[in-house]
Amino acid sequence: MVDLKSLKRDLKRLVKSNPDVEAGAIVSIEGSLIVSVFPEVIDDTKIAAMTAAIFSLGERGVLEVARGNLKRIMIEGDNGLILIMAAGKNRILVLSTIRYPRLGAGLGAGLSPFLFPGPDLDGEDATELRLSEFF
Repeated sequence: MVDLKSLKRDLKRLVKSNPDVEAGAIVSIEGSLIVSVFPEVIDDTKIAAMTAAIFSLGERGVLEVARGNLKRIMIEGDNGLILIMAAGKNRILVLSTIRYPRLGAGLGAGLSPFLFPGPDLDGEDATELRLSEFF
């Protein structure tokens, strides 16, 4: 089992160490919040449910048009991006960024310590997240 305190600590560290990332959460594929570092003014349980729904639709979409497995989803708004990607077999990482983030090695290096290969929350091996593919 993954230690949730460590996961939250690492997510906080990612947000603090990368000025382009404003907030983030890890959610289950069913839409339950696992850990969050969103500000209190944001309903992170809603973010979790929406993230899982968007991820599920993205998975179905790429399969429907024969594009393989879903790698990532980027949603661009006027004031920033929402980045969604698999974080193991049964969980999803969602990040909120500034309007024009520097999507490069710096962010990828910050994510890799807690998106491991290693046991997923259900005890199964997680798929290694290759962040260089994201940016």
